[in-house]
Amino acid sequence: MKLRIGMHGQRTHIKNTRGKAFCGLGAFVGVGGTQRAHVYTAASLDEITPESHTKIDPVRLARELEVDMCAVNGGRIWLMDEQDVQGGDIVDFHGVKMMYGGEMTGAEMMAQMKNAYLPSLIYRNSNWIWHAGTPVHLLREPGGTVWVMQEYTKDIDPNLNLDTLDQVGRKLERLPQGWTYETKVLVRDLSLNTDRCDGWAAIIRDELHCTYQGCGYGADTSANYVP
Repeated sequence: MKLRIGMHGQRTHIKNTRGKAFCGLGAFVGVGGTQRAHVYTAASLDEITPESHTKIDPVRLARELEVDMCAVNGGRIWLMDEQDVQGGDIVDFHGVKMMYGGEMTGAEMMAQMKNAYLPSLIYRNSNWIWHAGTPVHLLREPGGTVWVMQEYTKDIDPNLNLDTLDQVGRKLERLPQGWTYETKVLVRDLSLNTDRCDGWAAIIRDELHCTYQGCGYGADTSANYVP
């Protein structure tokens, strides 16, 4: 395997990330229950466009890296206002510079990308910050868990943008029973910091392929409060 992994890069703090395009990649090593997905994310959002991911040939890249498979995650738009991330090596994947960002099991990554409302865990050292006075888009479970939309995509609904995300709720036809969608303006900063919960974050996707991070899911304590 020619893949470089490990959280030994510089810690990066990025401001003004709301509305910024990004892309990611999973490099899969192994098969079956022991398969791991090494997760990479865009190293510099200023260099990324919604089409950047199309430069990457995942089949050719898997051969070059000597891994079992690569899966590209592109066409995504961040929604938090700031990021503070401990990343690893920066690698050029066919002209797209990406930073090592974390780990998932292969099964969870593939299931999370294919199935709506299915919680998965990702190991990463990250702090997503939403500012007071800005909108957040939430899925609320009847048991109290809240999922905060961290990114959206136009893959399913090309009409989605920062100004129409408050309308997502009426488009979710397969929302689990008792769940609700809500847009609210924060009265204080919201921080989802995986340092508070041993580096683990819970994530789900809705049927429009927008991704959310959990607040209060299971033993999760990443949030400074539940909005």
